[in-house]
Amino acid sequence: MSTEKDVEAAASELSPTNVDAEEPPSYGTVDDLKDGPPSYYSLFGDIQKAGRESEGNVDFAKKVSTAVAGSVGCTISMVFMLAVPIAMIAIGAKYLHDCPIQRMIPIYLVVMGCFTVVKNLIGLGERCRNHREGETENNAKPNPLDGILGCFIFAWFIAGNVWIYSVYTTVNMSSSSDANYCQPTLYLFAFWVTTATYIFIGLMICCCCCITCAFATNASKFQNTES
Repeated sequence: MSTEKDVEAAASELSPTNVDAEEPPSYGTVDDLKDGPPSYYSLFGDIQKAGRESEGNVDFAKKVSTAVAGSVGCTISMVFMLAVPIAMIAIGAKYLHDCPIQRMIPIYLVVMGCFTVVKNLIGLGERCRNHREGETENNAKPNPLDGILGCFIFAWFIAGNVWIYSVYTTVNMSSSSDANYCQPTLYLFAFWVTTATYIFIGLMICCCCCITCAFATNASKFQNTES
């Protein structure tokens, strides 16, 4: 049987003073979390950075457009957009002599398609070179050939608008013997490609305006909370 001394000895061994106390893990303070999580490269991060560093709405819109143009998604979109000028070359060459009402429409498609393909390929090559050399869109050296091609494509696009829309009310797509005839696939393709360009430009302008308004509102709210 255990004696009274044995019980006291066991109790003294289990007392808190004899147990090795371990310090609890440190989880930091609230001030340590003020810096926020680490930032990762993304298009949204670039837009946020542009909102912080911009001196005005115009400067912000310029920086956002640069960030969007330099994003990976834009590069992938450029690759897919090569399909449109290739289709322009194919359709324009196939129906080159099937639009007597305006013989320049198929020529317009072929020329526009060729120069657009060349410009897109040059742009992709420049992006790959900048990525390989670690240069950003702002530090990259401009290619004068790309600017010349852009000016020509813009002027040729305006001329194509005149050729396509000027015969919209008089074009005949049913009788090939008519002097006002134009092959339906050729004319409808040229018409909708040109119209879709304006739709795309309008959507891009609306998106830029919405982004600018959203960040301007958030910036004003942030300034009001600080004051």
